[in-house]
Formats: sequence, structure tokens, C-alpha cells
Amino acid sequence: MANPEDFEIIPDQDPRSSQQQTGSRKWFWIAGIVLFGIFAFSVGIGWATLSNRLGPGSATEAPIVAATSQVTATPAPADATATAAATATPANPTATTTVPTATTPPTPTGVPTRVCAVPLEPQFMPVFDAGALGCPIAPASVVWAAYEGFERGSMLWRSDTNLSYILFNDGSWAPSNETWNGQEPPSRGDPPAGLYRPERGFGYVWGVRDDVFTRLGWATMPEKGFCAAVQPFEQGFALASALVESCTPDNLYNQAFEPGWQPLLMGLDNTGRWRGASQAVQPVTTPGVPVQLPATSTATATTQPTAVVDTSARPAQNGVFTARPGQVAALDGQFNDWPGPWIPLNTIMQGQDQWAGGNDLAGAFQLMWSADGLYVAVQITDDVLRSGPDGSDQWQGDGIEIQFDRRLADDFADTRANDDDTQIGLAPDSAFQYVRGYRWLPLAAESRFDPPGAVTVTPGQYNIEVLVPWLYFDMGSAEAQPGARFGFNLSLNDNDAETPAQQTVLSASPARTTHDNPTEWGTLVLGG
Repeated sequence: MANPEDFEIIPDQDPRSSQQQTGSRKWFWIAGIVLFGIFAFSVGIGWATLSNRLGPGSATEAPIVAATSQVTATPAPADATATAAATATPANPTATTTVPTATTPPTPTGVPTRVCAVPLEPQFMPVFDAGALGCPIAPASVVWAAYEGFERGSMLWRSDTNLSYILFNDGSWAPSNETWNGQEPPSRGDPPAGLYRPERGFGYVWGVRDDVFTRLGWATMPEKGFCAAVQPFEQGFALASALVESCTPDNLYNQAFEPGWQPLLMGLDNTGRWRGASQAVQPVTTPGVPVQLPATSTATATTQPTAVVDTSARPAQNGVFTARPGQVAALDGQFNDWPGPWIPLNTIMQGQDQWAGGNDLAGAFQLMWSADGLYVAVQITDDVLRSGPDGSDQWQGDGIEIQFDRRLADDFADTRANDDDTQIGLAPDSAFQYVRGYRWLPLAAESRFDPPGAVTVTPGQYNIEVLVPWLYFDMGSAEAQPGARFGFNLSLNDNDAETPAQQTVLSASPARTTHDNPTEWGTLVLGG
């Protein structure tokens, strides 16, 4: 017999409780069926709409899931609805993903660009680095400045910012945070022979900072105050010495006119790098060069922008000289075959203090070209005729010089002459009866030559008419074609003294400061 204690006694349930539970379950199922019907109806309407938008057959394809697709690139959807379809969750997670292929490749949009609102001043083109400096943010202005050269660098001060910059020969620069209030700079003893101890603000920084003294060494010149053209950029500035009479209220002397002064041209960027060049300084009133940089975007943010520069021509203010096609019937120095306009030589780039006016020295020229070479006609006003020595010192007397850049685009920004750059002299002999030729550049080809031509003399004037064969520019006649462009400049030398000298130089390009900087030359165009 079983023990009653071994049985579990279950009390009777309330009939009302059982009925309530049964009713609750019934209504729960009814509500679920209704919600499922609404959901199914909505899905059906959405799927039908999608089918109509995508076209016949498209509705049966599983939508693309960008996050799981193995395809690296897909064509852009036609509109916002297609975009939504392309990123929706697949109806069947196990279905095979189908990637549509484009029937027509998308049209490239090109590299986005932005045009700098402020033009680049042409004089700064040789030191302009778009990736380092960015766009100009204001036109150039002329300010008072100071400069001093050292054994291993230099120091620069600007009055508009009252800041000093320490420039090292390794291409780096550092700011000077020291404030000079007129106190005596610390002494580092007497300078070695031929060198200088810097004074004033430069001397104070140099004296209190051992790192500056160690890296710069002793000064190689006294401090010079000068007028500087300065253009600010997004990430730095460019500076050049300016040949203006004065730039201070009290008319301080601009030592850029001092004999022996080496023109300054430099660009400093905010990364602590600087670059310089030997370059003439142009008036800051010349038109600027439009600069176009790639636009900043997430796709190109790591790419340094570059300036869009026309390398087929030098800046227009350097001069554009057109040689008309043709041949000179007789090289007699009479100019009967030269009906074109004369190009004046009106920039004094050396010897302003020696020049006594247009009767002392003036000139104009024309150019013509053929398969034989470049014809040059120059008429010179000169009150005292002095020919220079024979040979390489021919420039120390009356005559002309021609600079020619055969590959203008290849080394457009190179400030030093190389093997494609030519400098030749054309000068009268001691009796002013024939033309002597001398080639200085390239150095490997330096030599004397005798060009076909003539010299004629009238009171207060002499004329040179000459043909320079293309071979003296290291090129053949095939390279001389209508529309061809080359770097070019023509200068006029003068000496009125008994001793050979280059007293005054007139240049066709106002940018010229030296004989071997192609960026200072103009552009020769062979006419058609």
C-alpha cells in the first residue's frame, strides 16, 4: 500500500483563472497574425516599387552588400533609390551576391583644382614651391630689412614683423626668439682675418646662442640694411631685395644699390626649410602669375599640390622677342633688309653711375631667322668707341652679348646655366671694321669664332649686323621651326675709359643681374 505522504497533493484550480489564460493566448495569436499581415503587405508594396524602379528582372537579384562584397569598385547608382537598394540587407543571407557590371566606363572627372585668389609675383617664381608654400595670400609689398652673410649661412630681419630669421647653408632655417633692446652683445673675441663680428640685433642673437654661433661661424660681411619685396603665402613667405630708391620715412639708404651687393631671392616655408636663387628683383607693380593648385580633398589630401606653370615661355615682363622668317641679302651693316619694329635696350642692369644718358649709350635690335641661323641687327648710340681685348676678355669693351636657352622647358626653374645654355659675344675689332665672336657658355665649348657679318660706324653710333649659325647654339636647322620658343636675352656693353672695363650694361630683359641665370632671360619666338 502506498503511503499517502508519497503523493503530491495538487490543489484544485480556479475555473476563472483557466478561462482568462485561454482568452489571453487567443488574443495574442490574433494580434500576431494581424501584425504579420501588415508587415507582409508592406514588404510586398516595397518590393513591387523596387522592381519598377530597377526594371524587368532586377527585382529577382539579391541587393549588393558593400561591406561583404569582394568587388573593389562598382559603378555609381543612377539615383538615390538605387543607392538605397545597393546598401540594403539581402532578403536571403545565403543567396549568391550578383554584382552588375557597367556597360559604359564612367567619364573621368580629372583632378580637382583650385585657383589661387592672389597671383604669384613673377620675381618669386624661381623659389616658388606650391607644396611647401601653398597659395599667395596677398600681393608683394616693400619693407625695410637687414641682412648679413656668415661662413655657413646668413641672418635676415624684417621690419614689418620685427622678426629675425637664421638661415643655414643646409637649407634649414630657425626663428630668433631673442629680444634685443640695444644692449651690448656678448663678446666672442676678435674675428679671424677677413671676417667680421656681427653687431646690433644680429650680434646679440649670435652672442647669446652657442648653437647659432657654432652653426653659422663668423660673419663674412657687415650688416646691410636694404629694401625687400615680400609676398606672404599660406605656409610661409618669399623675399627679394628690391631696387627702389628708398622704403623708409626717413629715406634710409637702400644698400641693394651698393657695389658688390648680391641680389637676394628666397622662399621660407613653415616647415623650417628655405630655398634661394640668384635672381634680379622686378618692380612689385608687374602683373602676377595665376597659380592653379590641386584642390584639397580626402582623396588627395596626402598629395602635395603643384603649381601649373607655363614652361614654354619666361615671364612676359622679361621680354618676348619675335624673329620674323627671312634671309638678309647682304650682311653690310646698313639695315636695308630690316623693315620691322626695333626693340629697345632700355634697362640699365650695371653701371648706373657711369651712364651719362642716351648719347652715352643706347640701343635697339631686330631679329630674323632662317634654316641657316639667327640674324641679329643692332644699332648702338655710343659717344666713345672702345673695343675690348681679344679672346675671353672681349666683354671688357663695346659690343653685345646674347644668352640663349635651347631647352627652355626642360630646366625651366634652374637658375644656373648648363650644357643647353649658350652665352656668346659679338663685338667690333679694334678698328671697328669687322665682327669678332666669342662663346663663353657652355664652358666645355668656350672658343673664339668668326661669324658672318659687318660693322659700320657713323658719328656717335655704330651698327652690328651678323648671322649666328644654329650650330653655335648646339642645334640643327630641323629644330628651328615656326613657333619654336627658346630662352633669349640680348645685352649691350660699353666702356669709355682707356683701361678695359665693363662700365655700363643695357639689357633687353629687365630681370637680368648676371650672365648665367637662364630664369632671368626673356623668350625668343620664331615667327611663321
